[in-house]
Amino acid sequence: MSKQITIRDIAQRTGYSFQTVSRVLNGKAHLHKASTVRKIEKVAEELGYVPNLFAKGMQSGKTYSVGLIIDPFVDNFTEEIFRGAHDELMKRNYLPILLMHRQDDLDEQLVQRLAERRVEGLIIRPYPNRMDQVSAAIESHHMPVVSVDYALTGEKKYDFVGTADEHGGQLAAEHLLELGHRRIAGIFTDIESLQLRKRGFEYAVSRHAEAAEPIEREGWNFESEDANKQMVKDLIQQENAPTAIFAGGDFMLPTIYRAVHDMGINIPADLSVIGFGDEEFTEYLIPPATTLHQDAYEIGVQAAQLVIDRIENKERQVPVRQLRFEPHLLIRESTAVPKK
Repeated sequence: MSKQITIRDIAQRTGYSFQTVSRVLNGKAHLHKASTVRKIEKVAEELGYVPNLFAKGMQSGKTYSVGLIIDPFVDNFTEEIFRGAHDELMKRNYLPILLMHRQDDLDEQLVQRLAERRVEGLIIRPYPNRMDQVSAAIESHHMPVVSVDYALTGEKKYDFVGTADEHGGQLAAEHLLELGHRRIAGIFTDIESLQLRKRGFEYAVSRHAEAAEPIEREGWNFESEDANKQMVKDLIQQENAPTAIFAGGDFMLPTIYRAVHDMGINIPADLSVIGFGDEEFTEYLIPPATTLHQDAYEIGVQAAQLVIDRIENKERQVPVRQLRFEPHLLIRESTAVPKK
């Protein structure tokens, strides 16, 4: 078995002191000249040096691990959040430990499992209907936490990274209004992010003097395709039917497309449709759907940066941070000027 290369081996090869090599290889390279850093890093690479984080953790009491409670295989949005967080944590020498939640799991039990393994922080995309239980579990373990996509509590007790949903709803409505639509419908759920999109949507429509009051529907049934299709059909068949629909989430689009197809209505000639989220499937719909793109990868990166900052500055009083990234409009083929 080959001998594990140590900092002392690198010090001997380079001629620098143990202390100098240790500082360069342990995040304090800025204390030394660039030429010194380059030489030490070059020799470390040539010798195949691998940091012994276990030994380092034993000395400091740190585990250099961060828990993630998220299901990255639901859609490409959550997958990109996970990838961004994973890449940033690995770059900063923190090990991401992933636990995937499901609707029938209790996230607070997953928090407990991670706490038992002494993770130093947590990144979580909580289920909206279990916010209070998860918040209580987190508080009992006193660990730095960043929630993504959904803010954990209304009291803003924890760092949060997500999308500027309200502005996104405004952008969706403004796009339809600019095309000439005056009777616009919006479909939402009671999830916080969609309620924020609804608020922005309503604000934009209310500012336009010629626009009718928006036609809104809530109560999307996640267990019944037929019920949702019927809701869409009822919406379109009413008197003074909308000429455009804003789907508060891309997950609604396939059902809307199918309902419209059943009625012999053409998108976008007869009805414009816009979504929110830029899910991967949206560009393969017929026609490809106009939607709002969210920067999921950067959300994950920022979440990792925030949780590491909390871990490494536990003694510093830092106010709770709420970061929201602006979505941007992707105009495809599902929106057009309305028929006269």
